[in-house]
Amino acid sequence: LFPYTTLFRSDVAVYSRVLNRDEISALASTKPSLLYYLENAAAPEVREQWAKLTQLRREREALERSFPTVMVMAELPQRRPTHVLQRGQYDKPGEVVEPGVPAQLHPLPAGAPNNRLGFAQWLIAPENPLTARVAVNRFWQMMFGVGLVKTVEDFGLQGEWPSHPELLDWMATEFVRSGWDVKGLLKLMVTSATYRQDSKATPELLQRDPENRLLARGARFRVPAESVRDTALAVAGLLDARIGGPSVKPYQPDGLWKELTMQDMDYTQAHGRDLYRRSLYTFWKRTVAPPMLANFDAANREACVVRESRTNTPLQALNLMNDVQFVEAARVFGQRMMLEGGATPEERLRHGFRLATGRAPKAAELEVLRGSLSYHLDYFAGDAKRVEQFLAQGEAPVDARVD
Repeated sequence: LFPYTTLFRSDVAVYSRVLNRDEISALASTKPSLLYYLENAAAPEVREQWAKLTQLRREREALERSFPTVMVMAELPQRRPTHVLQRGQYDKPGEVVEPGVPAQLHPLPAGAPNNRLGFAQWLIAPENPLTARVAVNRFWQMMFGVGLVKTVEDFGLQGEWPSHPELLDWMATEFVRSGWDVKGLLKLMVTSATYRQDSKATPELLQRDPENRLLARGARFRVPAESVRDTALAVAGLLDARIGGPSVKPYQPDGLWKELTMQDMDYTQAHGRDLYRRSLYTFWKRTVAPPMLANFDAANREACVVRESRTNTPLQALNLMNDVQFVEAARVFGQRMMLEGGATPEERLRHGFRLATGRAPKAAELEVLRGSLSYHLDYFAGDAKRVEQFLAQGEAPVDARVD
């Protein structure tokens, strides 16, 4: 009779006639009976108000379920005692110890509580010699490929001595003085004479400083895996620069999850704008990393990694030449060159080179591009099936203005 809860035999009463409204109202003392009464036997205006209230409750629950949840920590009202464990055994507590900071460094700021909040204030205090230097060193690695302290993951006794300690000290103090202005720090780096140097190196310089630790030439290194994909999308004009939101699932070989996880789990590819979001938002299954990112040495996320390895393998070249994401980006990039680059092939080649590199091509580079264009014109000429297969790569539409 009542679908709202489990009923037992004693909850059911059978009457030989249909009860009137007053009798039902008098019997509506339990929750199931009350719900039935409000939905079926109450006065019309009461049923209408009850229906509105029920709908509002459902909408509120749906809204609350849509909120992202964040785990937070809070201090206990009464801190539990912490012991030094004798020989590391949990059942042999020793001396009681209190939280604190290393005695060799500065104390907690005046008035700071001796808890996580106080520790956070201690970390960013101007007197702290580590936080700003570690942060600056990681930003330097991002811009130059190698940190001033090469072992960016280790500033301790096992780490490497900085190549330019005075420079590291100065940038760290400037970073703190500016109010931890990350954008200002990066601007300082990229507008420096050191960053804007030519990356060419003489044989003598390569012999003396193969890793460019002395910064006598411009940095030259392969960008991280995420930047490889994002750069291709940006050059093609496909990159979706929206900030925030849930993870997305771009192109991936069919059946990869099922084959590698031995579970009945399938990868549901995204569509539309979500295919072109920055790699930061790519859904990551820890046991099956996105194949393109793993191929280009992205960390597997089983542990924190601040210095990724960089390899150069044939598989990476095959990835760039055959992955749907990159073939589609190349197709749309060519379309962009034809629509924006001018009327002649050479104008379009110059425009594409400028979009990809930020500079005009040299004569030798332009000659290589002409040869590549001629080869591909011959490759596709007179073969409609090849053209159709190429244009079908990816979901980005073909502009009707392109012949």
